[in-house]
Amino acid sequence: MKTMTDDGRPVSAAHDDFTRLIADFSDTTDAAEQERKRQGIWERFGTEGAVFISDMANFSVTSRMRGVCHFLKMIHRTREAVAPVVADNNGTVLKCEADNCYAFFEKPGDALRAAFDINSELFRRNQLTPLEEHIYLSIGIDWGRVLLIGDEDYFGDPVNTASKLGEDLASKAEILITDRALAQTSFKVHDNAERMVARVSDIEINYVRLTLAEPTVTDQG
Repeated sequence: MKTMTDDGRPVSAAHDDFTRLIADFSDTTDAAEQERKRQGIWERFGTEGAVFISDMANFSVTSRMRGVCHFLKMIHRTREAVAPVVADNNGTVLKCEADNCYAFFEKPGDALRAAFDINSELFRRNQLTPLEEHIYLSIGIDWGRVLLIGDEDYFGDPVNTASKLGEDLASKAEILITDRALAQTSFKVHDNAERMVARVSDIEINYVRLTLAEPTVTDQG
């Protein structure tokens, strides 16, 4: 019987290799050997790219008011909207868990463009549905080194940061992108765009707040 991911896909050989290497790393007590194995994990799975994490707005309120079946329907519709737009912008949806979607892009500019396209597509769809079925996403984007496990999952500081931005700090239809991700794009941000700083424990996150309603970003590439 094949092991499955949380969203119903068979676990890949890459996932099995990663699990084995982490278990081996965990069982190693010698410091020098542990460092060698840590480097081996990064050599096998380490890469650089953009992390995109979206979260549905008003999850708890909608679920309580409309019931879980209604909300599961909304999650299904969200995934249907997100996946093709991510693919059209050279990205890969790695997984969807509850009302979150996790995607990886080699280029932050593609991730940012996908975020705007997704919000535009949801806006279009919302015009065709009753108010109680409108869908809004909060999106966080960061860039840097991650452990990318095939097309299934990723781990690393950019994942933690994008998750904080998309799930905790962004409001509906907002895109929060870190300064370090934005610096890797050819986008020109309007001078009036909100530049924010968040502190998580001892970590400072510098980011820009963008909304669909305000065309604060212009593609210069």
